[in-house]
Amino acid sequence: MIFRIPDVLTRAQVDEIIAAINGLEFRDGLRSANPSLRTIKKNREAVPDQQAQARLDGILQAALAKNSTFEAVAVPFRVMPFIFSSYVPGEFYGDHVDNGVMGLNTPNPTRADISMTVFLSDPKDYDGGELVLDTDTNPSSWKLPAGHAVVYPSYTLHHVAPVTRGERLAAVTWVQSCVRLMQHRQTLVDLSLVLGWMSQAIPGGRANEHPEFQRLEKVRHNLLRLWSDV
Repeated sequence: MIFRIPDVLTRAQVDEIIAAINGLEFRDGLRSANPSLRTIKKNREAVPDQQAQARLDGILQAALAKNSTFEAVAVPFRVMPFIFSSYVPGEFYGDHVDNGVMGLNTPNPTRADISMTVFLSDPKDYDGGELVLDTDTNPSSWKLPAGHAVVYPSYTLHHVAPVTRGERLAAVTWVQSCVRLMQHRQTLVDLSLVLGWMSQAIPGGRANEHPEFQRLEKVRHNLLRLWSDV
């Protein structure tokens, strides 16, 4: 279940984050990765626990909290703090799978059900750097406008292609969903999409008055009640 979520950030928010990133301290991205990845990961990541980074994470977290598409797709229980990454020419991240549990030895370990990349650089500002997801048939390549995001199952094999020009800036996070199984989340997303279509198709904003809409909304909420871990 791979979804593109447009306009997670406004242009003004992207510009604010980009300007602030220039003042952050970055370090070798291997410091946040398993040592076994040392031959396939070459990038830089913002040092955590910086006051400025916490502010930028707050901008992204607030944007997600207001994004109805993200809420429908992820059914989020917990969203990890964002990691801000930089790739310049010659840097890349080879094929890998994200950890099943993030922060395993911390007070709040998070099961990684969904991975999320928010693109911060405009595609015209760098060459290469595509996020490539293994779909078991043909690889799916993603290079989205600044402020747009892609979410995908954390068990997906994926990589970031080498950057050959410019700088690729992105923010990445992981989500523990209220609904553990991807098949269940897909069903809930399908129902949300149908309900959204009905809301648009029935004039006057009166979809909630129709028994068919009410029954379908009842099904969605009851399945969420049945399948949620909370």
